Amino acid sequence: MKKIKINLKEFLETILPHPKLFEILTLAQNISKKRKEFLYFAGGVVRDYLLKKIYKKKVSKAKDIDLVLQGDLKSFLKEILKELKGEILFESQFLTYKVKINLNEKDFLIDFITARREIYEDISKLPIVFPSNFRDDILRRDFTINALIIGLSPPYEGILIDLVDGINDLERGLIKPLHLNSFIDDPTRIFRGIRYKVRFGFNFSEEFFLALKRCFEKEALKRLSGTRLANELKLYLNKEPEKNLKTLLITTLELKIFENSGIKTDKNILNSLVSLLKDLKEELTEREREKFFLLGLVNPEFVDGFYRLGFLESEIKELMKYVELIKKALPNWEILSLWEKIKIFEKIPPTYLLVLSLHFPSTKKEVIKFLKDYRKVRPELTGEELKELGIKEGKEIGKILELLRKEKIEGKIRNREDEKNLVIRFLLNKSET
Repeated sequence: MKKIKINLKEFLETILPHPKLFEILTLAQNISKKRKEFLYFAGGVVRDYLLKKIYKKKVSKAKDIDLVLQGDLKSFLKEILKELKGEILFESQFLTYKVKINLNEKDFLIDFITARREIYEDISKLPIVFPSNFRDDILRRDFTINALIIGLSPPYEGILIDLVDGINDLERGLIKPLHLNSFIDDPTRIFRGIRYKVRFGFNFSEEFFLALKRCFEKEALKRLSGTRLANELKLYLNKEPEKNLKTLLITTLELKIFENSGIKTDKNILNSLVSLLKDLKEELTEREREKFFLLGLVNPEFVDGFYRLGFLESEIKELMKYVELIKKALPNWEILSLWEKIKIFEKIPPTYLLVLSLHFPSTKKEVIKFLKDYRKVRPELTGEELKELGIKEGKEIGKILELLRKEKIEGKIRNREDEKNLVIRFLLNKSET
C-alpha cells in the first residue's frame, strides 16, 4: 500500500465548490474522529486533484462531493443533522445517502457512502453490497485512476492511499480496469472508460482491451438492460463537453461496443447525428434532444436496436409508420412542392422527423429548414381581424389562415398589408362565384 502525505487544506481548496463547505466538512471530520470511524474522499475528486498537480491542468470545482465512511453511516448522519439544519433526501440499496444541508440559507447536496464490498451474482446484474473496510471499497472500483483515496480523519488523515498503482497510471495517462472480469461484472464501466479517455486525452491500457475481449466473449453487453445502456449513452450527450460527442461515438463504434450491445449503426449516421444535434440545438427541448440522440443511433432497418435502448413497442411502431410515410413520398420527392413537403413534415413529431432525415438524406436540408423556420411562420393577421375584414367565423377562418401561411412560406406575401390584400382578393373572388 502506497501512502503519500498531502496538504489537506490545499486539497480541499482545490476541490470544494463553495468555501462554506469547509464548515460542514470540519464538523463531519470531528464527528468521525470522536467515533473513531475512518472518513475519506474517493473517486473523481481525488483523481481531478491529482490531475491538476501532475498535469497542471485547470480542473473544474467538483459539482458533487462524495464522502465515504468506514463505519455506521446512518448513525453518523444522525449526529451531523443534530448539529446542522438538513435532511436525508434519498437512501439507496447500495448503502449511499444523498443529504441536503442548509448553511446560512444556502443548500448543499453531499453524497455520503458506506465503505463496502460488492458481489456480482450474474453477468451484467447490479451487485449485492455489504458494509466493509476502505480496502474492499477501493478494490470494487472501476479503474485504477478512480481507486485513490484521501483520508479526512485518522488513521490516515491527510494521507493519499494508493493500493493499485493508480498514481502511476494517472502519470502515464492510462485507463486501466482493476481486474480482467471488470466489464463482465459491470459493462457500464466501458462507457465510463471511454468518457475518461476522451475527456482527459488518455489511452486505453492493454488490460482494458483484454477485459473488453472477455466481455464480448460472455456477451455481457447484450445482457445489460436497455435502461442502463441508454443511461450510459445519454451521459455522452449530457455530461461531456459538446465538442467531445463525435469522438465519444466514433470511439464506441470502433471498439465494436455498439455492435456487441445489439445496435446496428455506422460512421456516416453518427457524423450526421452529431451535426444535426449541433445545428438544431435551440430547436429541441432537452427531452426531444435525448430521444432523438438515442433513436438516431439506430439504423431503422434493424429494429431490434430500438428495443435494446429501452424504447416501447408503441414508440417503435409509430416511428416505423413515419418511415413508411416518407418512403412512399420519396419517389416523387423532387417534384413535390415546398408546401406539399411541409404538410408531410407536419404529420411527424420533430424527434421522429430528425431520425428520418438521418436515413433519408434527400429530405435533410428541408427538414432542417422546416424545424428552424417554416414551422414558426404564422400570419400577422389574427382570427378576430379576419372577421372584421368580412371572413365568416368557423372553418373559413382556418382556411384563410392556412392560405396566408402557405403564401408567406412561398414568399408571395411579406407583410400585414400583403395579407390584407390577399384576404380582399379572396372575398372578391368568392362574391363573383
